[in-house]
Amino acid sequence: MYTTEDLINDFESFNLYVSSLKAIEETLFFEPIAEGKWSIAEIFSHISFWDRYIREETLPQMKTNAVIESIDFETLNKQAAKYALSGVSQKNLLQQKLEERTRLASVLRKKDEEEFFAKFTLNGEEIDKYSGYPHTIFNYIAGFQWHDNHHKQQIDEFLKEKGVELRVHKNM
Repeated sequence: MYTTEDLINDFESFNLYVSSLKAIEETLFFEPIAEGKWSIAEIFSHISFWDRYIREETLPQMKTNAVIESIDFETLNKQAAKYALSGVSQKNLLQQKLEERTRLASVLRKKDEEEFFAKFTLNGEEIDKYSGYPHTIFNYIAGFQWHDNHHKQQIDEFLKEKGVELRVHKNM
């Protein structure tokens, strides 16, 4: 059975992938991954902004029968993309991403099973339209884990096209 501990460990292990990108050239880091798409910098800023938003704004509200209204995702995404292109360095963006995910995982580890499976309403919906399951912390984080993997695939394809091979290390 896939446990909450498994979920949190898998969610936090995305940091191993993030760390592996410290070695790529800064020009590639800030280059759009495809026509009309974000750069790796913008993608990681986007994920980092969401990690912070979840930890600070959404997670504290996720309780049984809560009615939660989330920020419009485009608003947060635009802020994240703008920040990524503001002159912040690759090193700082990656460090911020690592720290935000670690902080969020730490807060998640303090939740018990009952909290993880408490059902709530999000943006007027009791059932997540993507998974078909009720909104719970467990399902919400699982959705973001899918989201991480989606972006990881995009980045991997881009880097492969550029002839860059990543080495993901077991230690952070």
